[in-house]
Amino acid sequence: METKNEEIVNVALMYINDGEEERFEEYKRKGGAILKQYGGKIERIIKPNMLAEGEMELPDEIHFATYPNIEVFNKFNEDEAFIKIRNEYALPALKDISIFTSRNTDFEFKKETGDTTKTYGVALIYFNEGEKYVQQFTEYHDEVCEIMPEFGTHFERFIAPFQSKGSVEKPDEIHRFYFDSMEGLQQMGTDKRMKALFPKRDASLKKLYFFIGEAKL
Repeated sequence: METKNEEIVNVALMYINDGEEERFEEYKRKGGAILKQYGGKIERIIKPNMLAEGEMELPDEIHFATYPNIEVFNKFNEDEAFIKIRNEYALPALKDISIFTSRNTDFEFKKETGDTTKTYGVALIYFNEGEKYVQQFTEYHDEVCEIMPEFGTHFERFIAPFQSKGSVEKPDEIHRFYFDSMEGLQQMGTDKRMKALFPKRDASLKKLYFFIGEAKL
């Protein structure tokens, strides 16, 4: 997929120090208020409760923040008031953070918006080296997108990071979706059509992290 140079979506894997939850909540309140002044917002906060694919320490929260464009993104991160709040609240509260700055992809899909009652999935996708594997995954994805809605799976985001900070390697794409029910998700995983497509997916990827959790926002 190619990217569109417009809206910026910042994705952050947050690891919170024990006992620093309230300080981190204060950072979100104060930092979010400044972000709003720039026309941005915290779009979604997901608290993972399991890692269905891959191996890594489970983050406490995954944040998705949106900005109108790259210029606004840069100005916000250079804002002196925000830097002060980040230093006072976020840095002491966090033991680790990985950040992926992303653009929308050109993938055409029916964008839907869930709420805090839904179960969410976040996939960090890493392609094998070579254009043929990107194409192979695209073919796989086109096919599963025809099946997933039958099981109550809805897509919210398809984004592609262009820069990153932190210990987690920058993925090629990040997908976010939600499920009407865990039962539907489980049924989808055992569907014969889906199982027949999984080898194509696995052959095209060198790595996949797939988080499942609940939305705090």
